[in-house]
Amino acid sequence: MARKRWKSDQRPCELNLTAMIDVAFQLLNFFIITLKPQDVYAHLSAFRPSPEPKPQNEIQNPMIKIMVMPNIFVFNDKMISLESLDDKLARMAASDPDQTILVMCAKKSYHSQLVQLLDKCAKNHLKNVSVISSEGI
Repeated sequence: MARKRWKSDQRPCELNLTAMIDVAFQLLNFFIITLKPQDVYAHLSAFRPSPEPKPQNEIQNPMIKIMVMPNIFVFNDKMISLESLDDKLARMAASDPDQTILVMCAKKSYHSQLVQLLDKCAKNHLKNVSVISSEGI
């Protein structure tokens, strides 16, 4: 015996998405308008000179120049190994921890050498370090 199918006169249910899409856009507008992005530049540390002038009788140490070249370091125009450089940085930090150091990287120098040098500066608590790249060396 075959079953009878009931035929109904009702239409299939339709879901109206217009109202939901409208609410979603309203929420999107609300969150975009009320969003306050965090200022990234406010959290960057930068070395700025102090507003007070230094006394004239205070002796200023000259800037130390360290060049990073492929497989060698040059400390004030003299070739030096990484271990000797660590000793010199330790002596500099003991005499003047605010000593300014300029690190010039050759174009073909290895990134690991720069990282080693910066680690040595951090280990000896030297904070005034500037890094530049040099095309000519």
